[in-house]
Amino acid sequence: MWDNSFGELMTVYVDTLVFTNIIIDYILLSITGKILKINYRQFRLIVASFLGGVSSMIILLPSLNFLFNFVIRVFVTIIFILSAFGYKNFGTFAKRTFVLFLISTSFSGIILFMLSAVKSDFISVNNSIVYFNISPFILIIMTTVAYLLLRLIDKIRFDKGSLIHKIKIKYNGKEYEFLSKYDTCCNIKEPFSGSDVILAEEKLLEKIIVPDGKYRIIPFNSLGGEGIIKGFLPQELYIDNNKISREVYIGITKDILKGEVNSIFNYKSICE
Repeated sequence: MWDNSFGELMTVYVDTLVFTNIIIDYILLSITGKILKINYRQFRLIVASFLGGVSSMIILLPSLNFLFNFVIRVFVTIIFILSAFGYKNFGTFAKRTFVLFLISTSFSGIILFMLSAVKSDFISVNNSIVYFNISPFILIIMTTVAYLLLRLIDKIRFDKGSLIHKIKIKYNGKEYEFLSKYDTCCNIKEPFSGSDVILAEEKLLEKIIVPDGKYRIIPFNSLGGEGIIKGFLPQELYIDNNKISREVYIGITKDILKGEVNSIFNYKSICE
């Protein structure tokens, strides 16, 4: 038991504490990934969320002073970012850390505002950790609503006018997904068939096993230079969940696409 925001004793159930914060951290990390258009893997996001759930037990400590609490929050945010999205370079890492820190701080601020406006005996905050004193049934409903909300945001975001689109390919019975940026200057073609090519960094496709005889050599003279890349024809291709019936190759690049962008394609040429 500990004093809540109103100086009243509150019983904290560790299972509820950890589980609710796993959900909250998953949502905050997902929002960060969507804002920065990061190609992330769900497994890493789930692992980072579990770490967040465990770290939420600092709510059981006595209230920390502002400086110490700030240092702990920055440290936890860094662990979240490295676990969920990995490390690419310092600039990208710093931007991701700042955005997640800003989002989580805003979330805590909203909860504190709600507590100051309306006295509540089921929401409390201590050491920047939020505790929801609710039943498992309500928790399941909240989880379902949060999932549906994320799915709705995902569907709204991928429209024809968007610069970022979701690519899903099927190869040898397995599915692979990543985000790709609409680039009007991406006019690379597979030389024999004249088919369009979606360019993707090899780290997005490292789990795909393509037999050597299935690769095509694709020349390019854009992307700030010229050379050749390997490409393959997926068995099925979906862009924003819409199946593409024409042949489109996946060209594998290595350290050509910089920054947050790890894949580019010409949406108009392929989808219109």
